[in-house]
Amino acid sequence: MALESGTRVGIYEVTAKIGEGGMGEVYQARDTTLDRDVALKVLPEAFTADPDRLARFQREAKVLASLNHSNIGAIYGLEAAGETQALVLELIEGPTLADRIAEGPIPVDEALTIAKQIAEALEAAHEQGIIHRDLKPANVKVKSDGTVKVLDFGLAKAVASDAGGRSASTSATMSLTASATQMGMVVGTAAYMAPEQARGKSVDQRADVWAFAAVLCEMLTGTKTFPGDDVSDTLATVLKSDPAWGDLPDAVPERVRQLLRTCLEKDPRQRLHAVADARLAMEGAFETRVIAPAEDVLPPQLRVWQQPMPLAAGAFLLLVVGGLSVWGLTSPGPSLVEPVARFSLPLGSDQDFSAVGRHIVALAPNGDYVVYSANGQLFTRQLDQLQSTAISGTQGNSSSPFVSPDGEWIGFFAGGQLRKVAVSGGAPVTLCDARNPWGVSWGADDMVLFGQGPGGIWRVPGTGGTPEVLIAVEDGEQAHGPQMLPGSDWVLFTFRTAGAGGWNEADVVMQSVATGERVVLIEGARDARYVETGHLVYAVNGVLFAVAFDPNARALLGGPVPLVEGVRDATGTAATHFSLSLDGSLAYVPGAAGSVLEFVWVDREGREDPLPLPPRAYFAPRVSPDGTRLAVTVEEQGRDLWVFDAVSAAGLRLTNEGITNAPVWTPDGERVVFSWNLAGPQDVFWVPADGSGEAEQLTKSEANDVLTGVTPDGTDAIFARIISGNREVWRSPLEASGVPTPVLQGEFARGNAEVSPDGNWLTYRSNQSGQLEIYLEPYPGPGQTVPVSRGGGDLVTWSTDGSELYYRSGSRLMAVDVTPDGTVSPPVELFDGNYIVAPNGVRQYHVAPDGRFLMMRDATSTATNDTFAQVVLVQNWFEELKERVPVP
Repeated sequence: MALESGTRVGIYEVTAKIGEGGMGEVYQARDTTLDRDVALKVLPEAFTADPDRLARFQREAKVLASLNHSNIGAIYGLEAAGETQALVLELIEGPTLADRIAEGPIPVDEALTIAKQIAEALEAAHEQGIIHRDLKPANVKVKSDGTVKVLDFGLAKAVASDAGGRSASTSATMSLTASATQMGMVVGTAAYMAPEQARGKSVDQRADVWAFAAVLCEMLTGTKTFPGDDVSDTLATVLKSDPAWGDLPDAVPERVRQLLRTCLEKDPRQRLHAVADARLAMEGAFETRVIAPAEDVLPPQLRVWQQPMPLAAGAFLLLVVGGLSVWGLTSPGPSLVEPVARFSLPLGSDQDFSAVGRHIVALAPNGDYVVYSANGQLFTRQLDQLQSTAISGTQGNSSSPFVSPDGEWIGFFAGGQLRKVAVSGGAPVTLCDARNPWGVSWGADDMVLFGQGPGGIWRVPGTGGTPEVLIAVEDGEQAHGPQMLPGSDWVLFTFRTAGAGGWNEADVVMQSVATGERVVLIEGARDARYVETGHLVYAVNGVLFAVAFDPNARALLGGPVPLVEGVRDATGTAATHFSLSLDGSLAYVPGAAGSVLEFVWVDREGREDPLPLPPRAYFAPRVSPDGTRLAVTVEEQGRDLWVFDAVSAAGLRLTNEGITNAPVWTPDGERVVFSWNLAGPQDVFWVPADGSGEAEQLTKSEANDVLTGVTPDGTDAIFARIISGNREVWRSPLEASGVPTPVLQGEFARGNAEVSPDGNWLTYRSNQSGQLEIYLEPYPGPGQTVPVSRGGGDLVTWSTDGSELYYRSGSRLMAVDVTPDGTVSPPVELFDGNYIVAPNGVRQYHVAPDGRFLMMRDATSTATNDTFAQVVLVQNWFEELKERVPVP
C-alpha cells in the first residue's frame, strides 16, 4: 500500500518515497517528536496479515535495535498506524556500494578503507550474537565524507523466523526451500551466499566472513565474484567454482590476496572464523616483521669504504669491524615482540560442552594444545591440527580438565576420582578419590591443588597418593580454584562466606598454609589466576579483569582494568571458563555473562516459539502436568526454586537460601519435589507449589541425592545417589519418614533415571559401554536390560503417554518408539539445535503435555539462534595484558 506525502504513521510524517526495500517500499519521513528525518520501511500487507509471523519479526527487530555502531545503519524501532507496520530506520544519504561498483573497480586503497569499516560493523554485530546473513553491495552505503553504513543487519533472519511458507517476493531475502523452517531456510542473495547457506544449512558468523570477502573482491575487480545468468547458475558457481583470482589488480597486497583466499574457503571449517581477524589481516597485523639492528651498532666513522685512509689505519679498522661482526653474531639481537593473534577453535558439529558447572577448558603450559570437556569426555585440539581428538580413557562423564606443568599429562575428574592420562596415550592413572573438584591447579612442585567447596582446599602429589586438607573452611563457607603462589606458602583462591549470595559476591583471597592468615585481595570477584607478569586475572559477571599484584607484599598495585567481555560463567560454582598458558596465551569459552538463558518451545520439526519469561540464569525447567506452570531454579543471589505462569510469566519464589536443583512436579501438580544443598550434601525435599507451606525434607544422608523423577502414582521419588563420585539409582517414599532403598547399584555410574507413565519401565543413562548410553529395564525389576541409544546418549525422558523416549546426542534431540513390552525402535533425529545441554548430568529440557519441547538457549543468540560451540584462543595475550595494565 503506497503512502502519500503527508501521511502519518504514528509520530512520523511521510515526505517522499525514496525507493524499494527488500521487504517493501521505503519512504523518507519526519520524526515530529525529535524533529529529525528518518527512513520508513513499510512492511507489505502479506507479511503483516500473519499475526504469528509479525510477532516473531517484532521480537527480532527489538534485538536488532540494540545495535549501536558508527558503521551500522540504526534501527530506531517499529511503528504501527492502522494496518500499516513500518520499520523506523536511520536516514542515510549517499549512493550504495553497488552504485559505486557499477562505475568500475574501486582503487585498492579506497576499497580497503571501505572494507575495514564493513568489517568493523560486522565485528560489532557478531559480538552481540547477530549475523547479517544478507551482506551485499546494495546493503552498504558510502556517505559523502567516506563513512560506510551497513544496512539491514539481521533482517534476513527476522523475516525468515516465521514457521510457515512464504513468498520470496515478500522477504528481505530469498528462500530456496519448500517450507521456511528454522534449519532449512536459505536466506541471502545468491552471489554472496556461503556454500553452507546455499545448501540450506544453519549458518554462523563464517557466512558473513564469506560475504565480506565476496564484496571486497567485487570492489577490487568491478565484477561479481560468483557470477551467473540466473539464481541456479549463480549458486552452482558458489558451490563448485573458485573466484577468478587473476582478475585482481596487481596493486592488491599479497596479505589481502591471502585473506580473500582464506575467507572464501568453501569448507567453513577451513575458513577464517572471525571478521575481526580479517580486519587485522588487512592492516598487516599477522605479517612477520624483522626489526633492523640499531644504526649505532656500526658507527659511520668505521665504514672504511666511504673515506680514504692510510693502509695501516684501514687494516686496523677492518679488524675493528671484524670484531664487531663477531660480537654481533654472538650477542643477543633485539627482542621481537610477537603480535597478539585471535583465533576461533570450533568444536565438532556433533559436540557440545559438558559438565559446564566446572571448568571446561584448559591450555597446555606451552600453548601447543587446548583440552576441553564435551559430550561427557575430554578432547584435545593441537594448534597445528584442524580437528580435535578424543582422549582415550575419558569416555563416560569425564570433566574438569587440567594440565601438568610439563604438558605431558592431562588431569580430569571421573568416577569419584581425580585421574590423569598421558597426552601421548595410554590408560588413565588414579591420583586420589575426590568430589567433583571446584577448580584444580597442578603446580611446578608437582602438587595438585583442588577445591572441594564446603570441604575446603586439598592437595595430592601429581604421582598420586592420599589427599590431605590444605585449607579448611567453616560451616557454610566454600572455597574454589586454588593456586599456589610463588614461595609455596600462600594459596590464592576464591572464598565465599556463609552469608554471601551468588559467586559474584565472593572474594579473591590469599591464605598462608603455615599460619592460616587470610588476606582479602578483591571483593565481589571470582576465579582469579596469578600470572608471572605480576598480575591477577579474575572474572566478574563474565568479564575478565586484571590488576597489578605483588604476592610478596600481598598487595594490589593500582586499580583493575576490564580486558575481555563475554566469557562464559558456570552456575553453582565460581568457575569462569578461561585458561592461561605459561607462554602468554589465553583461551576462553564465549557466552553470556552469568549464563543468562531464555526459554523457547520447539516442536518436532524444530520450529520455535519463545516464552515470555525474561532472560535469567535458569536451570532444569519442568512443565507442570497441566502445562500451565513452570518449575525451575534461578541463580541470582543463590540458586532458588521458582514457579512461573507459562503465559503471564508471573513468578513465585519458593526458597531463598542454599542451592536448589532438579525440580520435578508431583502427578497432581500440587507440589514440587527437588534437591536442595541447604547444609552440606544435596538431599530431596518437597514444597507446595502455591507457596502455602514450608519445604519438607524427604532424604538425609552423607551422599548427594540428585532428584531425577517421581513415580507416576506419586508414591516415590527417584534420584541418583552420588557416593564417592559413583552414581546409583535409588527411590524414597514421598513422606518425611520414608526409608530410601536402592534400585540399581554396581560399578557403573547410572543416572537420569525416570519411570514410564504406566509404571512398568525404568529408563536411565549409564557408562557401562565405555561411553554414556541410554538403557531400559523393567521397574521395579529385576529384568533384562534393553539398550536404547546408538553411538552415545544422555538426558533421557519419556513422552507423556509413554510411547516414546527422548534423549540428547550432542546437539541433536533423538526419539525412540517404545512398545508396552519394552521393544524399542532405532533412534531417529527430531531436530538439531544449539540448545543448552546439562551441566553435571541434569536434564535441561522438558516435554509439555501437548508434545512440544521446552528448550533453553543462550539469551545473546536471540537474533540468530546460530551460535556454535567454540573456544577462542588469543596467542601472546600477555603482551596486551602488560600494555593495558602496566606493573609499577
